[in-house]
Amino acid sequence: MSLPVLITGATSGLGLETAKILAAKGVPLILGCRDTERAEAARQRIREHAPTARVELLELELASLDSVGAAVETLHRREQPRLGAIVCNAGLQIVDKVRSSEDGYELTFAVNHLGHFALVTGCADLLDAGSRVLVVSSDVHQGPRKSMGFPAPQWRAPRELAAPGDGSGRDGRVAYATSKLANVYFAYELANRWGDRGITVNAFDPGLMPETALSRGYSALARIGFRLLAPVLIRVMPIARTVARSAADLAWLITGPDLADTTGTYFTGATEVPSAPESYDPERAAELWQVSEDLVRTARRVPPAERR
Repeated sequence: MSLPVLITGATSGLGLETAKILAAKGVPLILGCRDTERAEAARQRIREHAPTARVELLELELASLDSVGAAVETLHRREQPRLGAIVCNAGLQIVDKVRSSEDGYELTFAVNHLGHFALVTGCADLLDAGSRVLVVSSDVHQGPRKSMGFPAPQWRAPRELAAPGDGSGRDGRVAYATSKLANVYFAYELANRWGDRGITVNAFDPGLMPETALSRGYSALARIGFRLLAPVLIRVMPIARTVARSAADLAWLITGPDLADTTGTYFTGATEVPSAPESYDPERAAELWQVSEDLVRTARRVPPAERR
């Protein structure tokens, strides 16, 4: 792939390991990161792995739609602005209380779905036939049967999902699972809308990766236990995987020539599998798209006459 791959959340974990694999293959990279110091450190780690790697840094805070808009403008101003792929990888899980984004939206929904929605749709004209979009979801959207007891998503009208509520008890794990269901809806709707452009869009479940920092919102004791038990969990839990294994699968989905025509599909690792039955609801997917467009425009203060 000669055009760059834009990866969000690439300073650690799955994003960083995927970037290393792509860099070793000679794929140019753009790392979308909110912390410039950590982003520079990630670039250095990638170049230690692949000394000739071409790595650009893009300031991007998914919790701020103005920041996403500024990042999109920066991408358009590049000397060669075309992109080979966008990997919507960044995500967070909040377990202590309801928090709001800079725009006043519930933070999990804002980062895991809305920021990526604004980024990808804002870059629509930078993607040509043959480009790929990968949306990192999770089998937690399938409920406890597939997620080893993780709470099931609770889908509601998208405006309700975006509302921060009163801050008094929404289960952050449910919000996370619901945001992962939103990721699948987004991937399927995007695949439908962009199918005639030759752009492929797929959703990816990396499995449970106990080595990553996704548990950072839990108590210190829980984080320590999770880290110490990581090797055991990877061996005994069917859904658990090493970051290296999941990164290799994701890199294959980004660059694998056999996948040039595969779109609107859900992958667990490198295997195509069904997503949750409720994820195939086209009316929900279309409503999520329409409401997401309006939420982005409202946050960025686009006048009503320009909203269509």
